[in-house]
Amino acid sequence: MSLDPSTFAPRGRSAAPSVAASVRPAVSLWLFSVAGMVLVMVVLGGATRLTGSGLSIMEWAPIAGALPPLSDAEWQRLFALYQRIPQYALVNAGLSIDGFKQIFWLEWVHRVWGRLTGFAVFLPLIWFWAKGWLTPALRSRLLLIFVLGALQGAVGWFMVASGFMPDTVSVSPCRLVIHLMLAVLIYGTIVWTALDSLPPPQPHPAPRGTGRPARAIAALCCARSEER
Repeated sequence: MSLDPSTFAPRGRSAAPSVAASVRPAVSLWLFSVAGMVLVMVVLGGATRLTGSGLSIMEWAPIAGALPPLSDAEWQRLFALYQRIPQYALVNAGLSIDGFKQIFWLEWVHRVWGRLTGFAVFLPLIWFWAKGWLTPALRSRLLLIFVLGALQGAVGWFMVASGFMPDTVSVSPCRLVIHLMLAVLIYGTIVWTALDSLPPPQPHPAPRGTGRPARAIAALCCARSEER
């Protein structure tokens, strides 16, 4: 499908990126969907903090970590890693393997949802880019969103690692705030870009006969003024 470059027109005085009119609804829907996924991610992150599940996974495994433990031996290995951190000794001493699984699953879902969100950004981005449906300015902004998302994953692990320090039972509050603020920045940038990608409102022609009563009243008033 080829697109006429003349269809890439800025919206008003704004220098915000725009897309071809024919694909604006698709791009905007995609970005609003990603924004929704980011909101779910924030909720899951809050749940892991409130339940103390965030430190249940001791490994940084961006690829292998996408799969859950598939054997009893793997569960025991991960549980043994958890037993090494202060949170286990100071808060959850005596926790059973079943109790460990409960906190593990929440943190695992949180991390996997983050990976899915990354794919939800990257794969459509490649598709729209390959089709030539994105302006250079919009491509730059979308790449920034993807980079921020990757940075968010690294910051998340940096935050979790702070909970492995001696005599600590939770993550560093400062790192937690950085992690949250970066999520808010990503969400705001996505929504901003999605709004910029919405099709501009189409003017509707006035119905036939609009203005005739007003013109008739004005003519009548003028006639009476002349008579006086």
